[in-house]
Amino acid sequence: MKVEMVIAASPPPDTEEVIAPGHPTDNELLAYYRSEIRFESEVVNGRLQALLGSQAFLVIAYATAMTGSTTRWGDRMVLLVPPLFSLLGFMLALMALPGIRAGYAAIGKWEEKQRALHHRSHHLIEFTLAANDDQTRDMMRRGQRGALFAHQAPFVFLTAWTIFCIIPFYLYWG
Repeated sequence: MKVEMVIAASPPPDTEEVIAPGHPTDNELLAYYRSEIRFESEVVNGRLQALLGSQAFLVIAYATAMTGSTTRWGDRMVLLVPPLFSLLGFMLALMALPGIRAGYAAIGKWEEKQRALHHRSHHLIEFTLAANDDQTRDMMRRGQRGALFAHQAPFVFLTAWTIFCIIPFYLYWG
């Protein structure tokens, strides 16, 4: 049985696909910068979706383990399995954090190149939503607020899994 792997982000275009051989025009550079921003955004979205999916699965498994006490295994099993799920959730959130940060750092660098190109080539202003510095700063603030969830989600999960790890011990000995 052959299983196909789903890839969330499309590969970045080759430079030759966007920029003609020789000295690139400003329009070609703008198209290339935007394709790189799009690619990095897709990568970050894929990482965030993987984090959310893994955390959702682990929360369900944790809740099931907390309510699944049986006489065969005893109540002490509640002290083993849920903390292991907590540890796994904690580690996955911790591992996702650098990837999400790296993706946003790459997006920031490509956006800076794009801003420099807009500043250098004024005829490209019609291809941006920010025609002046005030609008650029406003767009950057909105972008930062929009990315707040992606930046903070791993920390929320790290905190939640720390609390979830303590709960079984509190309930058993409390």
